[in-house]
Amino acid sequence: MARGVGLYLVAPLVALGLIGCRDFGFETRDPWRAEAEERCLAEKVVQPSAYVEPESAIEGRGACGMAHPFKVAAMSAGYVMVEPRATLACPLIGEVDRWLAEAVQPAAAAWFGEQVVEIKQLSAYSCRTMNGQPGANISEHAFGNALDVAVFKLASGREVAVKDGWKGAYEERGFLRQVHAAACERFSTVLGPGADAFHYDHFHLDLARRSSGRSVCRPAAEELPPPLYRDRQGVPMSRQLPPQSPPMMAGRMPPRQNDLPLAANAQPMARAPMVVQRDARPMGEPLSLTPPPAPGAMNAPSRPAAIERGPYPAYAPSPNRPVPPGSVPQAKQGSDSLVTGSIDKRRYFKETPILKSGLPDATPGED
Repeated sequence: MARGVGLYLVAPLVALGLIGCRDFGFETRDPWRAEAEERCLAEKVVQPSAYVEPESAIEGRGACGMAHPFKVAAMSAGYVMVEPRATLACPLIGEVDRWLAEAVQPAAAAWFGEQVVEIKQLSAYSCRTMNGQPGANISEHAFGNALDVAVFKLASGREVAVKDGWKGAYEERGFLRQVHAAACERFSTVLGPGADAFHYDHFHLDLARRSSGRSVCRPAAEELPPPLYRDRQGVPMSRQLPPQSPPMMAGRMPPRQNDLPLAANAQPMARAPMVVQRDARPMGEPLSLTPPPAPGAMNAPSRPAAIERGPYPAYAPSPNRPVPPGSVPQAKQGSDSLVTGSIDKRRYFKETPILKSGLPDATPGED
């Protein structure tokens, strides 16, 4: 009985050990991985710098590791920071750098009007199985041949996260789908939100080689229409074209809003000829200022056009004469009827050189 219980307890441990051996113990690194690294270095795709530092070869458990790893703090010659620093193999560094320069930056300029200055990654080199699941095949992360990108940080400080932006604002959705579609053209494996339960918050990019030669792009590549115009802050506005008015015929005015349509058999309305009243005065006779009499008042006494007041004629004020504003002082009783305001005569005559001699000095304070 005790012997049976012992076998019952030991069996699960043996199974776990076999799984561990399957994952790392009996797998060897494919020769093409070292060849790809050597070719990348020979072509100087990646050159050591203050942002990309070479490290010693990594020999992990089983097949894990790489011959020429690099510690990457920034890409694009230091213009795009990588947070946190990522340990990657040379081939993937070169492809991610080209993706940033040829796809990510143009997309950021089109959708946000600015550049990406930092990417935040969730996983680079990691000696593990795919998605960290027991019994799964070894991951491309175990060879520094994969990178998980979660956030793109713009120059303004705005962060576009894959988790929230994939179904977020229109410009974020358009930007993320554009860079995702561009990644599917460069990497052999691209996984993002909707691919499975493990990639809802990041883009997985790798350069795996498959015997079938096919690539994996999930979800399917999709791009949204780019923005048509922006507001004053450079933020993309409406993506729909404004409604266009129907083309107008030459020399024809467009219909107004309250105009009624004409019937099919309607004829254009004929206009009455315009009658021009010509002056019936005899040639050389001056124009009279007296208004014509109203109809039915032919026998009414006519009003004189002018009243003699002294040597100069004073014309009667017109009833249509405008009333001066209240801020203008009115003329005194008995003054000229055409005057609408008064002036400081003392100041006027004082400033006139011809009349200075005939006036006394002004009182201090009046000027």
